[in-house]
Amino acid sequence: MNWLILILVLIAGAATSIQAGVNGELGKKVGVTEGAFVSFLVGTIFLSLLMLFMRKGNISEVWGLPKWQLAGGLLGAIYILIMVIAVPRVGIAAALITLIVGQLTCSTIIDHFGFITGRAIPIDWKKITALMLMAVAVFIYYKK
Repeated sequence: MNWLILILVLIAGAATSIQAGVNGELGKKVGVTEGAFVSFLVGTIFLSLLMLFMRKGNISEVWGLPKWQLAGGLLGAIYILIMVIAVPRVGIAAALITLIVGQLTCSTIIDHFGFITGRAIPIDWKKITALMLMAVAVFIYYKK
């Protein structure tokens, strides 16, 4: 197992928690859509500079890609927009635990059918049980 990659993913998870809180507060101050826009703008500037200095890929290849592969930016914008709306109303933890259940449920379906990657990883009773327990956890966590 590649521990360095898992540590980086753990850091990304922590960054997502911080990002949700920051974006929620930003949205309260400047507006929901405006907050999501500013968040993406800052990220775009950062990635533009990183891309400029690292120069490892070939951005011109983007024009030859299947158009569905460009959906990541749109999906990211939807995620940011929804979190800007949700976090001030339900809190960071409730929003993120629900987000994780949504991510795992959708990714389990994607894996089962081999969508996107072409590699099928079948759903079994353990995965279904785990997903149901996580859904119960969201209910218990958020119940007043």
